[in-house]
Amino acid sequence: MAMKKKMKGNITSPALPGKSILAEVNNNEAGNIYNSLFAKNRKVEYDNKYIALVNIRTNPDNQIFRVMDDDEDIRILAEDIKRNGLMHNLVVFPEQREEGMVYVLLSGERRFRALNYLQEKGDATWNIVNCNVVITPLSENERKVLLYSANLQVRGGFSDEAIRRQAIAEFITCLQKEPYNMSREEALGATKSVSTVNPRTIERDARIEEKLEGKLKELLNDKFLTRSECETYLRFEEDIQDKIAERFAKLQEVDCHSSDTEDAGKNYVEVLRDNLHDAFRELLYDAQRQGTTKEYEAAYKKAILYFDDGLAELKGKADEYGKAKVSSQPKEISAINYEGKKEAARDRARKEHEVTETKSSMIQKSVPQMVKKLNKAYSSKAFAKALKGVSKESRDADVAALNEIIEISMKLKNIIESID
Repeated sequence: MAMKKKMKGNITSPALPGKSILAEVNNNEAGNIYNSLFAKNRKVEYDNKYIALVNIRTNPDNQIFRVMDDDEDIRILAEDIKRNGLMHNLVVFPEQREEGMVYVLLSGERRFRALNYLQEKGDATWNIVNCNVVITPLSENERKVLLYSANLQVRGGFSDEAIRRQAIAEFITCLQKEPYNMSREEALGATKSVSTVNPRTIERDARIEEKLEGKLKELLNDKFLTRSECETYLRFEEDIQDKIAERFAKLQEVDCHSSDTEDAGKNYVEVLRDNLHDAFRELLYDAQRQGTTKEYEAAYKKAILYFDDGLAELKGKADEYGKAKVSSQPKEISAINYEGKKEAARDRARKEHEVTETKSSMIQKSVPQMVKKLNKAYSSKAFAKALKGVSKESRDADVAALNEIIEISMKLKNIIESID
Protein backbone atom coordinates (compact mmCIF):
# COMPACT_ATOMS: atom_id res chain seq x y z
CA MET A 1 0.00 0.00 0.00
CA ALA A 2 1.42 3.37 -1.01
CA MET A 3 2.08 5.93 1.70
CA LYS A 4 -0.12 9.02 1.49
CA LYS A 5 1.23 12.50 1.92
CA LYS A 6 0.96 13.77 5.51
CA MET A 7 -1.81 16.33 5.90
CA LYS A 8 -2.13 18.90 8.67
CA GLY A 9 -5.37 18.49 10.64
CA ASN A 10 -7.73 21.15 11.93
CA ILE A 11 -6.66 23.43 14.78
CA THR A 12 -9.10 23.91 17.61
CA SER A 13 -9.10 26.14 20.65
CA PRO A 14 -10.52 24.13 23.57
CA ALA A 15 -8.25 22.54 26.14
CA LEU A 16 -8.61 19.17 24.45
CA PRO A 17 -9.93 18.07 21.04
CA GLY A 18 -13.35 19.43 20.22
CA LYS A 19 -16.58 17.57 19.57
CA SER A 20 -16.25 17.53 15.78
CA ILE A 21 -12.85 15.83 15.85
CA LEU A 22 -13.78 13.27 18.49
CA ALA A 23 -17.08 12.53 16.78
CA GLU A 24 -15.19 11.89 13.55
CA VAL A 25 -12.61 9.52 15.02
CA ASN A 26 -14.71 7.83 17.67
CA ASN A 27 -18.23 8.09 16.24
CA ASN A 28 -19.58 9.38 19.56
CA GLU A 29 -20.44 12.55 21.49
CA ALA A 30 -17.42 12.47 23.79
CA GLY A 31 -16.27 15.89 22.56
CA ASN A 32 -19.11 17.60 24.43
CA ILE A 33 -17.18 17.47 27.66
CA TYR A 34 -14.23 19.41 26.24
CA ASN A 35 -16.22 22.20 24.66
CA SER A 36 -18.45 22.84 27.66
CA LEU A 37 -16.34 22.15 30.73
CA PHE A 38 -12.62 22.46 30.10
CA ALA A 39 -11.40 25.92 30.95
CA LYS A 40 -7.83 25.79 29.63
CA ASN A 41 -7.50 27.47 26.23
CA ARG A 42 -4.70 26.34 23.95
CA LYS A 43 -4.39 25.04 20.45
CA VAL A 44 -4.40 21.31 19.85
CA GLU A 45 -3.13 20.04 16.53
CA TYR A 46 -3.72 16.74 14.70
CA ASP A 47 -1.99 15.16 11.75
CA ASN A 48 -3.65 12.55 9.59
CA LYS A 49 -1.08 10.00 8.45
CA TYR A 50 -0.59 6.34 7.57
CA ILE A 51 1.41 4.36 10.13
CA ALA A 52 2.76 0.82 9.95
CA LEU A 53 0.85 -1.43 12.32
CA VAL A 54 4.13 -2.68 13.83
CA ASN A 55 4.91 0.86 14.99
CA ILE A 56 1.70 1.22 17.03
CA ARG A 57 1.65 0.31 20.73
CA THR A 58 -1.20 -0.35 23.15
CA ASN A 59 -1.73 2.06 26.04
CA PRO A 60 -1.14 0.76 29.60
CA ASP A 61 -4.01 2.96 30.81
CA ASN A 62 -6.40 0.88 28.71
CA GLN A 63 -5.79 -2.26 30.78
CA ILE A 64 -8.93 -1.70 32.84
CA PHE A 65 -11.09 -1.86 29.68
CA ARG A 66 -9.02 -4.47 27.83
CA VAL A 67 -10.12 -7.33 30.05
CA MET A 68 -13.70 -6.98 28.77
CA ASP A 69 -12.73 -7.94 25.22
CA ASP A 70 -12.18 -11.63 24.65
CA ASP A 71 -10.76 -13.27 21.53
CA GLU A 72 -14.23 -13.94 20.12
CA ASP A 73 -15.16 -10.23 20.35
CA ILE A 74 -12.00 -9.29 18.47
CA ARG A 75 -12.58 -11.95 15.82
CA ILE A 76 -16.11 -10.67 15.14
CA LEU A 77 -14.85 -7.09 14.86
CA ALA A 78 -12.05 -8.22 12.52
CA GLU A 79 -14.54 -9.89 10.20
CA ASP A 80 -16.64 -6.71 10.17
CA ILE A 81 -13.57 -4.61 9.26
CA LYS A 82 -12.69 -7.07 6.49
CA ARG A 83 -16.20 -6.75 5.03
CA ASN A 84 -16.79 -3.02 5.52
CA GLY A 85 -13.37 -1.46 5.98
CA LEU A 86 -12.04 0.62 8.87
CA MET A 87 -14.85 3.09 9.50
CA HIS A 88 -12.99 5.23 12.05
CA ASN A 89 -9.31 6.03 12.33
CA LEU A 90 -7.15 5.01 15.24
CA VAL A 91 -6.15 7.94 17.47
CA VAL A 92 -2.52 7.91 18.62
CA PHE A 93 0.22 10.12 19.99
CA PRO A 94 3.95 9.86 19.16
CA GLU A 95 6.42 8.66 21.77
CA GLN A 96 10.18 8.28 21.53
CA ARG A 97 11.41 4.96 22.93
CA GLU A 98 14.62 2.96 22.82
CA GLU A 99 13.47 1.16 19.70
CA GLY A 100 12.73 4.49 18.00
CA MET A 101 9.60 6.53 17.41
CA VAL A 102 6.37 4.65 18.12
CA TYR A 103 2.72 5.67 18.28
CA VAL A 104 0.67 4.93 21.40
CA LEU A 105 -3.09 4.42 21.18
CA LEU A 106 -5.52 6.91 22.69
CA SER A 107 -8.59 5.44 21.04
CA GLY A 108 -9.23 2.31 19.00
CA GLU A 109 -7.45 -0.55 20.77
CA ARG A 110 -10.19 -3.03 19.84
CA ARG A 111 -9.80 -1.99 16.20
CA PHE A 112 -6.02 -2.28 16.51
CA ARG A 113 -6.27 -5.81 17.90
CA ALA A 114 -8.72 -6.73 15.15
CA LEU A 115 -6.30 -5.43 12.49
CA ASN A 116 -3.51 -7.48 14.05
CA TYR A 117 -5.80 -10.51 13.92
CA LEU A 118 -6.35 -9.98 10.18
CA GLN A 119 -2.63 -9.52 9.63
CA GLU A 120 -1.87 -12.76 11.49
CA LYS A 121 -4.39 -14.51 9.24
CA GLY A 122 -2.37 -13.42 6.19
CA ASP A 123 -4.35 -10.31 5.20
CA ALA A 124 -1.68 -7.72 4.33
CA THR A 125 -4.27 -5.03 3.56
CA TRP A 126 -3.86 -3.59 7.02
CA ASN A 127 -0.07 -3.56 7.37
CA ILE A 128 -0.33 0.23 7.20
CA VAL A 129 -3.32 2.00 8.75
CA ASN A 130 -4.76 5.52 8.66
CA CYS A 131 -4.41 7.29 12.03
CA ASN A 132 -5.20 10.65 13.58
CA VAL A 133 -2.03 11.71 15.40
CA VAL A 134 -2.18 14.16 18.31
CA ILE A 135 0.97 16.23 17.79
CA THR A 136 0.36 18.81 20.52
CA PRO A 137 2.25 17.69 23.67
CA LEU A 138 -0.28 16.53 26.26
CA SER A 139 0.33 15.67 29.88
CA GLU A 140 -0.10 12.09 31.05
CA ASN A 141 -3.33 13.07 32.78
CA GLU A 142 -4.71 14.76 29.65
CA ARG A 143 -4.01 11.67 27.59
CA LYS A 144 -5.68 9.51 30.21
CA VAL A 145 -8.77 11.72 30.18
CA LEU A 146 -8.95 11.37 26.39
CA LEU A 147 -8.67 7.60 26.60
CA TYR A 148 -11.18 7.20 29.43
CA SER A 149 -13.72 9.57 27.88
CA ALA A 150 -13.70 7.60 24.62
CA ASN A 151 -14.17 4.30 26.47
CA LEU A 152 -16.89 5.63 28.76
CA GLN A 153 -18.81 6.80 25.70
CA VAL A 154 -18.26 3.90 23.31
CA ARG A 155 -18.69 1.04 25.78
CA GLY A 156 -22.11 2.15 26.99
CA GLY A 157 -23.31 0.55 30.20
CA PHE A 158 -20.40 -1.92 30.42
CA SER A 159 -20.95 -5.65 30.85
CA ASP A 160 -18.85 -5.74 34.02
CA GLU A 161 -20.04 -3.63 36.95
CA ALA A 162 -16.68 -3.74 38.75
CA ILE A 163 -14.82 -2.38 35.72
CA ARG A 164 -17.46 0.30 35.19
CA ARG A 165 -17.21 1.44 38.81
CA GLN A 166 -13.42 1.60 38.70
CA ALA A 167 -13.42 3.48 35.38
CA ILE A 168 -15.94 6.07 36.56
CA ALA A 169 -14.10 6.66 39.84
CA GLU A 170 -10.74 6.98 38.07
CA PHE A 171 -12.14 9.40 35.49
CA ILE A 172 -13.55 11.61 38.25
CA THR A 173 -10.15 11.57 39.96
CA CYS A 174 -8.37 12.58 36.73
CA LEU A 175 -10.71 15.53 36.22
CA GLN A 176 -9.81 16.87 39.66
CA LYS A 177 -6.13 17.06 38.66
CA GLU A 178 -4.21 19.50 36.42
CA PRO A 179 -5.08 21.07 34.07
CA TYR A 180 -8.82 20.67 34.76
CA ASN A 181 -8.85 21.24 38.53
CA MET A 182 -12.55 20.43 38.85
CA SER A 183 -14.32 19.97 42.14
CA ARG A 184 -15.64 16.51 42.86
CA GLU A 185 -19.17 17.59 41.93
CA GLU A 186 -18.01 19.22 38.68
CA ALA A 187 -16.10 16.07 37.75
CA LEU A 188 -19.16 13.95 38.53
CA GLY A 189 -21.26 16.16 36.27
CA ALA A 190 -18.67 15.96 33.52
CA THR A 191 -18.67 12.17 33.77
CA LYS A 192 -22.44 12.12 33.34
CA SER A 193 -22.03 14.29 30.23
CA VAL A 194 -19.51 12.05 28.53
CA SER A 195 -20.94 8.64 29.48
CA THR A 196 -24.07 6.85 28.30
CA VAL A 197 -24.43 5.20 31.71
CA ASN A 198 -27.53 6.25 33.64
CA PRO A 199 -26.66 9.34 35.79
CA ARG A 200 -28.03 7.72 38.97
CA THR A 201 -25.89 4.66 38.30
CA ILE A 202 -22.83 6.89 37.89
CA GLU A 203 -23.54 8.49 41.25
CA ARG A 204 -23.93 5.13 42.97
CA ASP A 205 -20.84 3.71 41.25
CA ALA A 206 -18.73 6.67 42.30
CA ARG A 207 -19.99 6.58 45.88
CA ILE A 208 -19.44 2.86 46.39
CA GLU A 209 -16.01 2.92 44.74
CA GLU A 210 -14.83 5.87 46.81
CA LYS A 211 -16.21 4.74 50.18
CA LEU A 212 -16.06 0.95 50.13
CA GLU A 213 -12.67 -0.37 51.20
CA GLY A 214 -10.72 -3.49 52.02
CA LYS A 215 -12.25 -6.93 51.93
CA LEU A 216 -15.79 -5.68 51.31
CA LYS A 217 -14.65 -4.15 48.02
CA GLU A 218 -12.78 -7.34 47.08
CA LEU A 219 -15.91 -9.39 47.74
CA LEU A 220 -17.97 -6.97 45.66
CA ASN A 221 -15.50 -7.14 42.77
CA ASP A 222 -15.55 -10.94 43.02
CA LYS A 223 -19.37 -10.68 42.71
CA PHE A 224 -19.77 -12.55 45.99
CA LEU A 225 -21.58 -9.47 47.32
CA THR A 226 -23.93 -7.20 45.40
CA ARG A 227 -23.61 -3.43 45.21
CA SER A 228 -27.00 -2.88 46.86
CA GLU A 229 -26.07 -4.92 49.94
CA CYS A 230 -22.65 -3.24 50.15
CA GLU A 231 -24.36 0.16 50.22
CA THR A 232 -26.20 -1.04 53.31
CA TYR A 233 -23.00 -2.31 54.95
CA LEU A 234 -21.46 1.14 54.47
CA ARG A 235 -23.93 2.46 57.03
CA PHE A 236 -22.23 0.47 59.77
CA GLU A 237 -19.23 1.79 61.69
CA GLU A 238 -15.86 0.92 60.11
CA ASP A 239 -14.92 -1.68 62.74
CA ILE A 240 -18.25 -3.43 62.22
CA GLN A 241 -17.77 -3.28 58.44
CA ASP A 242 -14.49 -5.14 58.96
CA LYS A 243 -16.23 -7.82 61.05
CA ILE A 244 -18.94 -8.23 58.41
CA ALA A 245 -16.33 -8.51 55.66
CA GLU A 246 -14.34 -11.03 57.71
CA ARG A 247 -17.36 -13.29 58.00
CA PHE A 248 -18.34 -13.09 54.35
CA ALA A 249 -14.72 -13.85 53.43
CA LYS A 250 -14.86 -17.01 55.56
CA LEU A 251 -18.10 -17.96 53.84
CA GLN A 252 -16.52 -17.46 50.43
CA GLU A 253 -13.61 -19.70 51.40
CA VAL A 254 -15.80 -22.71 52.32
CA ASP A 255 -15.03 -25.58 49.95
CA CYS A 256 -18.46 -26.62 48.70
CA HIS A 257 -16.97 -29.30 46.42
CA SER A 258 -18.59 -27.69 43.39
CA SER A 259 -18.68 -29.45 40.04
CA ASP A 260 -16.65 -28.01 37.17
CA THR A 261 -19.20 -28.93 34.52
CA GLU A 262 -21.36 -26.03 33.33
CA ASP A 263 -24.67 -27.92 33.48
CA ALA A 264 -24.10 -29.41 36.93
CA GLY A 265 -26.04 -26.79 38.87
CA LYS A 266 -25.51 -26.11 42.56
CA ASN A 267 -25.09 -28.96 45.00
CA TYR A 268 -26.85 -28.83 48.35
CA VAL A 269 -23.79 -27.45 50.19
CA GLU A 270 -23.74 -24.49 47.80
CA VAL A 271 -27.46 -24.01 48.46
CA LEU A 272 -26.78 -24.02 52.20
CA ARG A 273 -24.03 -21.44 51.72
CA ASP A 274 -26.38 -19.18 49.74
CA ASN A 275 -29.05 -19.59 52.42
CA LEU A 276 -26.59 -18.53 55.14
CA HIS A 277 -25.46 -15.57 53.05
CA ASP A 278 -29.03 -14.39 52.50
CA ALA A 279 -30.10 -14.90 56.12
CA PHE A 280 -27.05 -13.03 57.46
CA ARG A 281 -27.71 -10.19 55.06
CA GLU A 282 -31.35 -9.92 56.15
CA LEU A 283 -30.40 -9.90 59.83
CA LEU A 284 -27.90 -7.10 59.16
CA TYR A 285 -30.60 -5.17 57.31
CA ASP A 286 -32.84 -5.66 60.33
CA ALA A 287 -30.15 -4.27 62.64
CA GLN A 288 -30.04 -1.09 60.57
CA ARG A 289 -33.78 -0.62 60.95
CA GLN A 290 -33.81 -0.62 64.75
CA GLY A 291 -34.98 2.53 66.48
CA THR A 292 -32.60 2.73 69.45
CA THR A 293 -28.91 2.06 70.02
CA LYS A 294 -29.74 -0.76 72.41
CA GLU A 295 -32.04 -2.45 69.88
CA TYR A 296 -29.45 -1.96 67.13
CA GLU A 297 -26.68 -3.56 69.18
CA ALA A 298 -28.89 -6.49 70.14
CA ALA A 299 -29.95 -7.09 66.52
CA TYR A 300 -26.36 -6.88 65.29
CA LYS A 301 -25.21 -9.34 67.98
CA LYS A 302 -28.01 -11.69 66.93
CA ALA A 303 -26.81 -11.53 63.30
CA ILE A 304 -23.21 -12.33 64.27
CA LEU A 305 -24.15 -15.26 66.52
CA TYR A 306 -26.48 -16.64 63.88
CA PHE A 307 -23.76 -16.46 61.23
CA ASP A 308 -21.04 -18.01 63.38
CA ASP A 309 -23.27 -20.95 64.33
CA GLY A 310 -24.39 -21.34 60.72
CA LEU A 311 -20.83 -21.26 59.39
CA ALA A 312 -19.72 -24.02 61.77
CA GLU A 313 -22.67 -26.15 60.65
CA LEU A 314 -21.98 -25.42 56.98
CA LYS A 315 -18.33 -26.46 57.28
CA GLY A 316 -19.42 -29.73 58.88
CA LYS A 317 -21.89 -30.41 56.05
CA ALA A 318 -19.24 -29.52 53.47
CA ASP A 319 -16.73 -31.97 55.00
CA GLU A 320 -19.33 -34.75 55.07
CA TYR A 321 -20.27 -34.08 51.45
CA GLY A 322 -16.64 -34.03 50.36
CA LYS A 323 -16.00 -37.44 51.92
CA ALA A 324 -19.18 -38.82 50.36
CA LYS A 325 -18.12 -37.66 46.91
CA VAL A 326 -14.87 -39.60 47.27
CA SER A 327 -16.45 -42.85 48.47
CA SER A 328 -19.90 -42.90 46.85
CA GLN A 329 -21.29 -43.68 43.44
CA PRO A 330 -22.97 -40.98 41.27
CA LYS A 331 -26.47 -42.27 42.14
CA GLU A 332 -25.70 -42.07 45.84
CA ILE A 333 -24.36 -38.53 45.47
CA SER A 334 -27.51 -37.59 43.56
CA ALA A 335 -29.64 -38.95 46.41
CA ILE A 336 -27.58 -37.04 48.99
CA ASN A 337 -28.03 -33.86 46.97
CA TYR A 338 -31.77 -34.39 46.66
CA GLU A 339 -32.32 -34.94 50.37
CA GLY A 340 -29.93 -32.14 51.27
CA LYS A 341 -31.70 -29.62 49.03
CA LYS A 342 -35.08 -30.58 50.46
CA GLU A 343 -33.79 -29.98 53.98
CA ALA A 344 -32.17 -26.70 52.88
CA ALA A 345 -35.48 -25.56 51.37
CA ARG A 346 -37.36 -26.38 54.56
CA ASP A 347 -34.74 -24.56 56.64
CA ARG A 348 -34.91 -21.50 54.39
CA ALA A 349 -38.71 -21.41 54.60
CA ARG A 350 -38.49 -21.59 58.39
CA LYS A 351 -35.95 -18.74 58.52
CA GLU A 352 -38.01 -16.59 56.15
CA HIS A 353 -41.02 -17.08 58.38
CA GLU A 354 -38.96 -15.86 61.33
CA VAL A 355 -37.83 -12.82 59.34
CA THR A 356 -41.45 -12.02 58.49
CA GLU A 357 -42.04 -11.33 62.17
CA THR A 358 -39.38 -8.59 62.21
CA LYS A 359 -39.89 -5.00 61.11
CA SER A 360 -38.69 -5.63 57.54
CA SER A 361 -41.24 -5.07 54.79
CA MET A 362 -42.17 -7.43 51.98
CA ILE A 363 -40.34 -5.23 49.49
CA GLN A 364 -37.14 -5.12 51.55
CA LYS A 365 -37.15 -8.90 51.77
CA SER A 366 -37.97 -9.69 48.13
CA VAL A 367 -36.01 -7.09 46.16
CA PRO A 368 -32.43 -8.21 47.08
CA GLN A 369 -33.07 -11.71 45.72
CA MET A 370 -34.46 -10.35 42.47
CA VAL A 371 -31.59 -7.86 42.11
CA LYS A 372 -29.07 -10.62 42.75
CA LYS A 373 -30.52 -12.83 40.02
CA LEU A 374 -30.87 -10.02 37.46
CA ASN A 375 -27.36 -8.75 38.23
CA LYS A 376 -25.99 -12.24 37.66
CA ALA A 377 -27.51 -12.27 34.17
CA TYR A 378 -26.36 -8.69 33.47
CA SER A 379 -22.77 -9.46 34.48
CA SER A 380 -22.56 -12.69 32.48
CA LYS A 381 -20.86 -12.62 29.09
CA ALA A 382 -22.37 -16.05 28.42
CA PHE A 383 -25.86 -14.55 28.81
CA ALA A 384 -25.15 -11.76 26.32
CA LYS A 385 -23.67 -14.17 23.77
CA ALA A 386 -26.52 -16.63 24.21
CA LEU A 387 -29.00 -13.91 23.20
CA LYS A 388 -27.62 -14.05 19.66
CA GLY A 389 -29.20 -17.47 19.30
CA VAL A 390 -32.54 -16.49 20.83
CA SER A 391 -35.53 -15.60 18.67
CA LYS A 392 -36.77 -12.01 18.46
CA GLU A 393 -40.09 -13.09 19.96
CA SER A 394 -38.31 -14.47 23.02
CA ARG A 395 -36.19 -11.32 23.39
CA ASP A 396 -39.32 -9.16 23.10
CA ALA A 397 -40.93 -11.24 25.84
CA ASP A 398 -37.89 -10.64 28.07
CA VAL A 399 -38.13 -6.89 27.45
CA ALA A 400 -41.87 -6.96 28.22
CA ALA A 401 -41.21 -8.79 31.50
CA LEU A 402 -38.56 -6.26 32.52
CA ASN A 403 -40.87 -3.38 31.59
CA GLU A 404 -43.53 -4.93 33.81
CA ILE A 405 -41.07 -5.00 36.72
CA ILE A 406 -40.11 -1.37 36.08
CA GLU A 407 -43.76 -0.30 35.87
CA ILE A 408 -44.88 -1.94 39.12
CA SER A 409 -41.69 -0.76 40.87
CA MET A 410 -42.44 2.86 39.92
CA LYS A 411 -46.03 2.51 41.14
CA LEU A 412 -44.89 1.12 44.49
CA LYS A 413 -42.21 3.81 44.76
CA ASN A 414 -44.80 6.55 44.16
CA ILE A 415 -47.11 5.09 46.83
CA ILE A 416 -44.29 4.92 49.39
CA GLU A 417 -43.07 8.45 48.64
CA SER A 418 -46.61 9.84 48.87
CA ILE A 419 -46.83 8.92 52.58
CA ASP A 420 -45.89 11.80 54.92
